[in-house]
Amino acid sequence: MHIKNLSLSNRLLIAVSFVLTAFLGLSAFSLNNAFQASTDSAQHKRLKNYVYTLLASAEFGDHGWVTMPDALAEPDFSTPNSGLYAQITTGQQIVWQSKSSLGLFIALPKHPGPSNEQLSVIELNNKVKILNLAYGFVWESGQGKYFEYTVNVSEDLNAINLQKAKFQRNLWYWLGGTGLMLLIAQALILRWGLRPLHDVADDLHAIERGDRKRLLKDYPKELNQLTQNINNLLDHEESRRKCYKNSLADLAHSLKTPLAVFRGELENSIDITEVKHTGHEQLDRISALVDYQLQRASTEGYNSLQAPVSLGNIINKILISLDKVYQSKSIRRQFEIERDIFIHADEGDMYELLGNLLENAYKYGNKRVNVLVISRLDTIDIHIEDDGNGIPEHARKDIIKRGKRIDTQIEGQGLGLAIASDIVTAYQGEIRLQQSHLGGANFIISLPKQ
Repeated sequence: MHIKNLSLSNRLLIAVSFVLTAFLGLSAFSLNNAFQASTDSAQHKRLKNYVYTLLASAEFGDHGWVTMPDALAEPDFSTPNSGLYAQITTGQQIVWQSKSSLGLFIALPKHPGPSNEQLSVIELNNKVKILNLAYGFVWESGQGKYFEYTVNVSEDLNAINLQKAKFQRNLWYWLGGTGLMLLIAQALILRWGLRPLHDVADDLHAIERGDRKRLLKDYPKELNQLTQNINNLLDHEESRRKCYKNSLADLAHSLKTPLAVFRGELENSIDITEVKHTGHEQLDRISALVDYQLQRASTEGYNSLQAPVSLGNIINKILISLDKVYQSKSIRRQFEIERDIFIHADEGDMYELLGNLLENAYKYGNKRVNVLVISRLDTIDIHIEDDGNGIPEHARKDIIKRGKRIDTQIEGQGLGLAIASDIVTAYQGEIRLQQSHLGGANFIISLPKQ
C-alpha cells in the first residue's frame, strides 16, 4: 500500500514502531557495551587481586627460588584445569606454577618491567583462550642480588564469554518482550487517542446519508475549532440553499404580476404603441426582479472561514469611483476611520452593500457626503449621511423594510435599499435610518464583530 493511502493511525503506528525499534536497539547496544566493559574491568581487577594475593603468600630465597604454601587462599589454583592458572618466572625460567596449570604450556609474555603490568589473550595448545595478566617486580636478596620476577595470572575466557553471551540473550529477550508490549500498548493508546477523529468521520458520513445536519458530539478541545468550523460551514451552506430556494420561489411569485399585466395588455389592447409601452415597462420590471433575486441569492452571508477584508480600502475605492461619476455635482465628501478595520466577509457583498448606500448618498445629496466608521466592543458601525432632502420620519422604517416584499420595491431607490437590507441581514447585522445633522438621511449599518 502506498504511504499516501495509509490511515493516520497506521502512519503513527509505523512511525512509533520505527522509533521504538531504533530506541530499543540503541539501548541494547549501549547496555551490552556497558556490561562488556564492566565485565572486562571486573576481570582485570580480579586478576590483579590474585597477583597481590600470590605476592603476599610467596617467600623468596637468596638464590631466586620461590616457595609458596601448599594451600592458597584461592582453591582454584590447586585444582587441575580449573580455568584459573598462575606462574612466577624469572627470565625464561619458571620458578613456581600453580597445580591447576600442570600439564599446560602457556606462552607467557615477556617481562613487562618493574611495577608494570601487561594484559594479553593467550591461546593454549588445546585451543582454549585465556586472559593473562603479567606483573613485573624486582626482589633484592640478603646477599645484595637483584632478581626480576614476573607473576602471571591467567583465567579461562570461555566462562566469561558464556556469561556475556547469556547476558546478551537475556537482554534481547527482555527488550524484545518489552518492545512488543510497548507496541501493543501504543496501538491501544493510538486507537483510544484517535477515537474522536473516527467519531468525526462517522458523524460526517451520517450527515452525507442525511441522518443528521450537524456535528453534535462533544469532542476534545483540540477538535473544537475544527468541528465548530465544519458546523459553521454546514449552517452556511444550509442557509445558502434556503436562500436559493426562497429566491426562486419569490422570483416565480413576483413574475406573475408583470407577466399577467403584459398578457392582459396583449389580449385587450389594439393600440400597438400602448402595447409596446406596457411591454417595455413590464420587461424592465422583470429585468429588475431577476437582477435583484440573483443578487439576493448570491449574497454569501457570514462565514468564519472567509478571509478578512479591509473596510477602509473598500470604502475608499467606492468613493473615488463615485467622485468621478458625480463630478458635475462637486460633492464634498469626508471619510473618517480610526484605523483600518478588517471583517470576515465576502468582498463582493461589501462592495454591493456600501456601493448602494454611498451611491444613494451621492445621488440624493446636494453638496456634502460624510462617511464615518467606528469600531465598538461588539459591532462595527458605518455611518453614511448626506445633505439632501432626507426621508420623513414616518417613512423611514417602511423604506428599510421594503426588501421583505420583493414586488413592492422595484421602483427607484427601493431596489438598492432592499439589496443592502438583505446583505446586512445575511451577516446578522442591522441597518437603521436617522436624520443627519447635515439635513439629509443618515444610514447606520451595524455589523457584528465575529
